[in-house]
Amino acid sequence: MLRPHDYQMFFWLALAAAAVAVIGRGFWLYRASLTWPTADGSITRLDVERKRNASGPYFRATFSYEFLDPNGQRFSGSWYKNFSSESEARDFAARELPIGKPVVVCFNPRNHASSDLELDSWTYTNDRPTSLNI
Repeated sequence: MLRPHDYQMFFWLALAAAAVAVIGRGFWLYRASLTWPTADGSITRLDVERKRNASGPYFRATFSYEFLDPNGQRFSGSWYKNFSSESEARDFAARELPIGKPVVVCFNPRNHASSDLELDSWTYTNDRPTSLNI
């Protein structure tokens, strides 16, 4: 006969197994994406919108892009980055990913609609110096 404590143990075991499965699937997809082919694309649109979370307001810049697969079929995707102000988001967009800028897109060969921009670490971290003080 199962006691209430046994049900709690089963609940926590099931929850832990589900968490491990989700993390494992994410890792598997990440590893698979490292072998995706790339294609040339370009930035086609910028949308900046104000968002709010528990920490307060922030601005999300969403960059839309298009690319052609090896068969010449056109696909599109989007990538976003969060900023503390709208002007910071627009300055970043003008400097790093202006509309029309050529970009490299990596895409899932089985589902070309799954794609992502192949960006350097400066783009992700915004650590590029804006001036050199010599």
